[in-house]
Amino acid sequence: MKGSFEDRLSSLGESEMAMFRFLLGKPAGVILTVETDKMLAQLLEREGLVLCEPGDKVIIPQEVRETYEEVHSDELTLRWRKRNWMYKCIEAGKYLYGVMTYDVLKDLFALKYPGTNIVEVMELFDSTPGYYQWFTERDGRLVLNGFEKNDYYKYLEQEVQRDLSFYVPSAEEVEELYEQGSLISRESHQKMKTFIEEHFGCGPDIAALKIHELYETVNNHMRVNDAVEAFIADEEGAGDSSSRFEFESDEERFNFTELYIEMSRECRIRDNRGHDYYEMVALMSLKNSGPAITKSAPVRRVKIGRNDPCPCGSGKKYKNCCGRN
Repeated sequence: MKGSFEDRLSSLGESEMAMFRFLLGKPAGVILTVETDKMLAQLLEREGLVLCEPGDKVIIPQEVRETYEEVHSDELTLRWRKRNWMYKCIEAGKYLYGVMTYDVLKDLFALKYPGTNIVEVMELFDSTPGYYQWFTERDGRLVLNGFEKNDYYKYLEQEVQRDLSFYVPSAEEVEELYEQGSLISRESHQKMKTFIEEHFGCGPDIAALKIHELYETVNNHMRVNDAVEAFIADEEGAGDSSSRFEFESDEERFNFTELYIEMSRECRIRDNRGHDYYEMVALMSLKNSGPAITKSAPVRRVKIGRNDPCPCGSGKKYKNCCGRN
């Protein structure tokens, strides 16, 4: 039972572990009233770590307490931390790459644990619980779920991403992608978040959620006008009627659209292997002129002619692709 118990314990997410530790301090159990707490307790019960009783009372059985005391160690804590970092790396891969190799996943993991070998990285990936797992192995690659349909991942890798190097984010960016679903700290994203809060009366959490939704529209190549329409059509979570997402004037809509275009160019999208629009322009410019670029090289913003190939890698002319916006 020890091995099985250790595995279940080390696979808990941060919120689940926080709930488990909270319940450890309540020998007689506790009555949970918050729905999110109840959901966490149900996840723990599914792992056989707690017992949910009638009346929303939750307790940790004595045998679980004894086993925990017996197996708890610094080594187990480190294993738990590594698993949770793997969850965050997988989440980052979802937004940045779409298709990658184990070596790229290892590069992400090495941001926090540089000494980890590929065997441990693969073990941590393979043992990731289903609700944290966004990728499936296909032909030796890690492919975002859904991309394997119609071999879209092959098209993305061979026709779009081609030989472009992967952008490896900072550990802070990985954390942010996991927590926010977008890199909300980027300058244009902050400007959009402030605009949403001020013009639609939203709190910061709702505004951050809307930024995440806009980020998804960029990654899914939605046209600018369609993305704007989708934004104002979704009123979920907006609070009372005074906070609904409606533009009061054409000027307000225009300003929002301008901010969306600016934000979209700072999004690190899958088609670009995590690079943003400006970095793609710089990479392509330097590649065509000869000198190799390194990860630490400064990003240059280059003017693109209307008839030049679009830097997103679509194969279309700029004026018929991203230049339409």
